[in-house]
Amino acid sequence: MKIVVKIGGTLLEDPAERTRLAAEVGRQFGDGHQILLVHGGGKQLTGYLKQMGITSEFVNGLRLTKAAALDGVVKVFAGTVNHELLASLHHAGVPAVGISGIDAGCLQAEKLVGDRGEDWGFVGRISHVDPYLWEVLLAGGLLPVMACLAVGDDGQIYNINADQAAVSCAIHLQADCLIFLTDVDGVRDRDGRTLYRLESGQIPSLLQSGAVNGGMLAKLNAVQEAVTQGVSRIHIGNGHRIPSLETCILACREGPAEQAPGNFGPQSDFAGTTVFPSQQAYEIRL
Repeated sequence: MKIVVKIGGTLLEDPAERTRLAAEVGRQFGDGHQILLVHGGGKQLTGYLKQMGITSEFVNGLRLTKAAALDGVVKVFAGTVNHELLASLHHAGVPAVGISGIDAGCLQAEKLVGDRGEDWGFVGRISHVDPYLWEVLLAGGLLPVMACLAVGDDGQIYNINADQAAVSCAIHLQADCLIFLTDVDGVRDRDGRTLYRLESGQIPSLLQSGAVNGGMLAKLNAVQEAVTQGVSRIHIGNGHRIPSLETCILACREGPAEQAPGNFGPQSDFAGTTVFPSQQAYEIRL
């Protein structure tokens, strides 16, 4: 399978967690899966900016990135976070290559402006994707590890939301599966219950219900685009569960035909939310 995996949350902070995840990635890579890793690093960036005396602000789940913060974005995402992950993958025997969306212009962007004129500073909206670099690396038996930066036509560097970057990668790489490894057991409804299956057509109602906020808000907005653009298998899972990546891949692979309602519960290895195109999913109550 060709798989895009987005890693975020506290999974990137703890050396032991990074080591474990790198070993899981190594096993799946060794089984023949082609994997493109996309990583965030927001918590590390918040810590760095705090040390620099810069307050982190968010609007609709996206970080305001003013000129003073952009230098930190590049240093933390493409520097510290990317290379710590590369070192863990090297320890696991994985031939990984660190890149950002700037390399070979694989992610090109323009300034993001909200529908109501919201201005996030140097946050970009992906306007063009060139998967050639990823395809070359994967064909060469290497594993790309991408930091979420992009470049504009004028050479301006932009901060890109990692969930949106992962979706763009999955669409243009024509991935079989898109996996988000997070700190939680997937998407929750208004009563705080994890939705183990989510129909793409139900996402707008879920967003309007107010049940989703913060990082999950940006994630589900990105997921809607992925489904619309033909990514038919998406799983949002808890990366702290063991083995997280293997069970997320299995959840994507089996599909709704093999997954009878009620199989997965809060203590299940499969805990997480699998998103299917509307015609494929079971009905759930929001």
